[in-house]
Amino acid sequence: MQRIAPPFQEGPSRRKVERLMRQALRASSPVPQRSGARVRIFNVKYSPNLGDGLLSECLEQALIECGTAPGTGSVDLAGRTAYGPGAPGRVTQMRLLDALPARLRHLAVRAPLAVQSRRLWRPHYRRALEEADCVVIGGGNLITDLDLNFPTKLALVADEAARRGLPVFIYGCGVSSEWSPRGRALLARALHRQVIRQVFVRDERSRQAWNDLAGTAAGLEATPVRDPGLLAAERYDVRPVQRGDGPPLIGINVTSQLALRYHSAAAPSPAQLDAWYLDLARSLVAQGCNIAVFTNGSPEDRACALRLQPAFQALGSGSSVRFPNARNPEELTHLIAGLSAIAAFRMHAIIAAYACAVPFLALAWDPKLDAFVQSVDRAHWLCCPAQTSGAAAASQLLGAMREGVPDPERKLVVAQTRRGIAMLQEDIARALAEK
Repeated sequence: MQRIAPPFQEGPSRRKVERLMRQALRASSPVPQRSGARVRIFNVKYSPNLGDGLLSECLEQALIECGTAPGTGSVDLAGRTAYGPGAPGRVTQMRLLDALPARLRHLAVRAPLAVQSRRLWRPHYRRALEEADCVVIGGGNLITDLDLNFPTKLALVADEAARRGLPVFIYGCGVSSEWSPRGRALLARALHRQVIRQVFVRDERSRQAWNDLAGTAAGLEATPVRDPGLLAAERYDVRPVQRGDGPPLIGINVTSQLALRYHSAAAPSPAQLDAWYLDLARSLVAQGCNIAVFTNGSPEDRACALRLQPAFQALGSGSSVRFPNARNPEELTHLIAGLSAIAAFRMHAIIAAYACAVPFLALAWDPKLDAFVQSVDRAHWLCCPAQTSGAAAASQLLGAMREGVPDPERKLVVAQTRRGIAMLQEDIARALAEK
């Protein structure tokens, strides 16, 4: 069956949108082979960052709808089993690791990773794979070497899948290009198991990074697909919001400087970031907007928003500044869907916004966010806070709100997302038929 790759390199014109929509519908018209497979999707579903749970729940349901067994579900790579506020001491641990040079960081984490692998992760994975037919490593920025965390876990997953003779697929993941020698060795170990059948990544940048890192050499070059989180409006039954005549409600999705610094060398200082958030909010309030200050749930982000709450409150009166809280991915999606527009660093806040037709201002900090906005032809909705005042960002955000998310393009993106997951399900069916 023909594989339709989404238009990652350029923004589709209306004519191109219509042509690609017809192609996607034609490609989906044959009755697909239903695998009935009991699939275990390894990801970080129960991370305190609810964006991870959002994409996981979208992928689970779409796979079931495309033909896997009703019991298809996620296995949290960290051993978590429910949504929650995060492990105690996470912020302190991040600060300590952030203060170490890269070489010392890798040395510092190796012993704890070995202990967790033996005591928690391997037994957790082994139990999860009982009666499984297939493994999917699915969603999120999992193919990355951040303190050897994911390389260690992915090698363990490959070990356990090989022990049971289960095929493995990588799906919808982001890939980074900067890997340590130890991280590369762990990835090579996973590939040496020869259980990975296909690799699907979530953007063109990740495709190139995977192929350069290992894909070309291993004969496993990646296919780009859309992020599963783009199905959020369908997954959580989001209805079109009727905008009233009152003030627009603009969401400010707060991310802490510590989180930005942990993942990016170009993060603003804490004082600069605080001032920027408040400048953005002040400018929006001055232009007649109400503000909703919220987070995706990570402890460091929640601590930052709580610390800034009095300063945000001082900018408005009554209900003009609100502080909603989401406890799970469904609540996060409906919170975002109720906004007139959103400004966010967190990628899955932006993805949920696009899925729900909410205009956004994507705050640049990581190439993965740049790759997403380019893939949906919204590069002009990207803003670099280090180079843009809060007042200028407010004007840019209000411009995005006036422009809106074109419905034909959004529907095409959603159709491409579902088609990608259907391709995965069909590949699973073929792999099981060959056993």
